[in-house]
Amino acid sequence: MSETINYKKVFNILVMLFSIGLLIYLCVSENGLINLVKNVGRINKKFLLIALLFQLLNLFIDICLAYIFIRTSVKGYRFTNAFKVSMVGQFFSAITPAASGGQPMQLYTLIKQGIDPGLATSALVQKFLVYQSLITAYGALAIVLSFKYFVNVISNIMWFFAIFGFVTQALVIIAILFFSLNKELTKKIIDFIFNFMSKIHVIKNPEGKVSKLEDQLNYFYKNNKELYSNKKLLIATYTSCFMQITCMYVIPYFIYKSFNLSGAGVLNIICSQAFVSMSSSFVPLPGASGASEGMFYMFFSLYFTQDTIKSAVLLWRLITYYLTILISAPFARLIK
Repeated sequence: MSETINYKKVFNILVMLFSIGLLIYLCVSENGLINLVKNVGRINKKFLLIALLFQLLNLFIDICLAYIFIRTSVKGYRFTNAFKVSMVGQFFSAITPAASGGQPMQLYTLIKQGIDPGLATSALVQKFLVYQSLITAYGALAIVLSFKYFVNVISNIMWFFAIFGFVTQALVIIAILFFSLNKELTKKIIDFIFNFMSKIHVIKNPEGKVSKLEDQLNYFYKNNKELYSNKKLLIATYTSCFMQITCMYVIPYFIYKSFNLSGAGVLNIICSQAFVSMSSSFVPLPGASGASEGMFYMFFSLYFTQDTIKSAVLLWRLITYYLTILISAPFARLIK
């Protein structure tokens, strides 16, 4: 009797092979990593180090934000625990499609640390809401500030991907805000979904499950109210998150400078990185593999020369993606 094919495992293997193949291509192809290594003396290592430091600062701010949001509800919560939670989130966001594994694994880690599931969920959703709303606002600002510059230099398909990514992010924020502000409607929707699932025999005892979920929602609404009534906390978290996103978006500028290139302004490069993030955000692959590299190549070909763009793509991915996996991977041992 033949065994049933595990399509999920096959898909994961194909994605892994694709990512490895893409990395190898960027290494061995013309003007790739091998060429970069041969001409390493032409690289300004000072700017490359600055790019690396900004990525480390991005990770550090993420740890601080996790600590702030959790400590708001859990007095006495330790910074070292927030460090673990943040790293677990970074690792599983990097290796799962559309970063879908980050928050569930963070929730699991928080529960293992003895944090109430409702408080843990509330803190993670608040952090996500602040981050996602700023990412969306950043994208909108990039479109407004750079429209005159990009309108004649990028193709319609690039505009389509960027706008589509922006609209997708905006819809996520609108949905979260809607459910955050309308408690009664949220409960009605939950009741409807669980009752429907019970009727088609997907779950048993829907009343008990709804009751437990509503308890968690009460925690969420309570903490949301506390967050938005605390102006100092709100300003601190949004300011910190803005700095975090800026750290991520400015990295390509220092990679650009490391090739001893000039002429491109830091604002245009930051806006280009915002476009890259928007364009690749909806691709359901770990790290948006393929889409991230392709969009970076398309947008940043405006600044890099043909003999440096492939090396730039590789350096950008090594610093912003593979380095993050390398740093956070040891913390995956905490999760079975």
